[in-house]
Amino acid sequence: MKLTVAVLIAGTCLSAGAVDFEMGVGGSHYDKKADGYWYQEGFQNSLQLEPTALEVGVTGNLWRRPSYGLAYHADWVYLGTVHTQAMAVPDDANYNVVSKGCNGKCLPLANFVGSGHDQGFLFTLEPYYVVNGWRFGAEFGPYLHKPLFSEVVYNWQPNPNTPPQTVYAHNMNKWVWSSTYGVSVGRNNFTLSYQYFSNDGVKNDPYSTIWKHTHLLSLKYKF
Repeated sequence: MKLTVAVLIAGTCLSAGAVDFEMGVGGSHYDKKADGYWYQEGFQNSLQLEPTALEVGVTGNLWRRPSYGLAYHADWVYLGTVHTQAMAVPDDANYNVVSKGCNGKCLPLANFVGSGHDQGFLFTLEPYYVVNGWRFGAEFGPYLHKPLFSEVVYNWQPNPNTPPQTVYAHNMNKWVWSSTYGVSVGRNNFTLSYQYFSNDGVKNDPYSTIWKHTHLLSLKYKF
């Protein structure tokens, strides 16, 4: 049902006027969740949260005057794959987020290795203004996305009297509606764009993503 609604929105945009294809490449930054969610700041960790991203789709004008107008964008965006590795105590109650140490004696550290990505479809409106050939715009709209994240936990031993285990966890595999907004400056067929994506995982998922939202800076070309 959600995908059907998305297709209808895109179809409405495409029927509004001339269509241009656009493609962008850039770098994203996934903002991590609070200390203790798949990593613990008090112990060794490596969080690679700034991958290469790709965006492709169509754009056009819904309304245009010589110096200003209203455009639309219907794009698919892949925000890139993140990789994480963190040593952490296996029981949250054993970790103190204030002191960055253990509450009492530390349990044996487990090795948390994770990876994931976010991708989806954005449908935005962009009011813009043109000054001396430079186009300044701001865009906003819904974002239908699928966040995926999984963890393999090695040497998980919440009780020192039991043997260590390898544990596998992954988030809920679902499409989620959220939002995106951003600003841009362009000239001719090139545009430098900043976009913010509200792209957390599924609400109340106990094994959700390590990120809470994502920033994307990209260079786009329209043809």
